[in-house]
This record gives sequence, structure tokens and C-alpha cells, in this order.
Amino acid sequence: MKKQVRAATLGVSLLLAGAAFAQVPPPPNQVPPPPPGEATPPPPPPPGDVPPPPGQPGQAGNPIPPTTQAPDPNMPPPANQAPPPPPGAPAAPMPPPPPPAGAEAGSSGATMQTPQGQVTVNSAPAPAKPAGPAPDFATLSGGKGSITPEQASAYPLLANDFQYADSNRDGRISKAEYAKWVAHSGASGQ
Repeated sequence: MKKQVRAATLGVSLLLAGAAFAQVPPPPNQVPPPPPGEATPPPPPPPGDVPPPPGQPGQAGNPIPPTTQAPDPNMPPPANQAPPPPPGAPAAPMPPPPPPAGAEAGSSGATMQTPQGQVTVNSAPAPAKPAGPAPDFATLSGGKGSITPEQASAYPLLANDFQYADSNRDGRISKAEYAKWVAHSGASGQ
């Protein structure tokens, strides 16, 4: 009994300690780190350490003087100072080329500019395989009274629909089930 009480006490104390540590707020004035790949900004000056001098620019009677900071070489130039585009460069993005001949309905494509040149990605569903009319029951069953999944694989449409065609779920397709499937699936070739 003492072991159970000790174990319960230990468990509760660990639970409470974990909850207490999870509740500790972060220290104030801590700036979260920047995302990877970005430069770390300088920390802001602590408030109240440096009192503002009297007659600070921007207050009544003291206009803000223009800044004479050197431009940062890593920053792009302002839009009004940007160089004009090189001659012969298109003023607007080019429209995507028309889809290739024979493109199916439902296909989609995207055109992107890359450093290596223009790239066009076209995507569409795979074309349907021609299946032709459904073979007769005797051909698929091998002269037996039912069609197994292995025998159904000779006709891809039936192999794909095997569970649907096997209406009584016995793992085989009878002649009546096959006839019903052919009529409902449209595999009769008409």
C-alpha cells in the first residue's frame, strides 16, 4: 500500500511540476529570433535610458532635417530611382502559349519564367485505354461456371469492377452476375 501511495505522490508531483514549468512566461523585452535566412535586426534601444534632448527635431518649431544615410547595398533602389528596363524587353508578361494540338478537355497547364528560360508544365488525366466489347462469359471463365479475380484480369474493365460485379460477394462472378454487369456498365460494346 505504501508503494502505491508513493507512486501516486510522485506522479502528482511530476504532473504539478510540469504544469508549473509550462506556465512560466517568457522574460519581458525578449525579441523572438528572425526566421532562418534573414538578417538579425539591431535590438531596439531600451526605453528611458537616453532622455530626449531639448528641441528635438520633429517637435513644434523644429522641422525634421533630411537624412543623409548611405544607401544599403542589399536593398533595391526606390521605384522612382530604379533603372529603366533594357531595350527590347517586354513591357508586360507574355501570355501563355496556346495548348498543344490534341489537348484534352480537363487538362491544365502553367507557364513560368525561370533563370534558364520559359518553362511550360501541362497536366491532364491519363487517356482511357480502349477496352473494346466485353468478351463472352465462356471465354473469361475458361468454360467453368464462374469467373475468378485472376480470370477477370484478362478484361481490365471487369477486373476494375470485380467487387461491384460480384453482387453476392462470394469471390466469383456467376453468369447471371456477369450479364447484369455487362448491361449496367456499358461494356457491351454498343
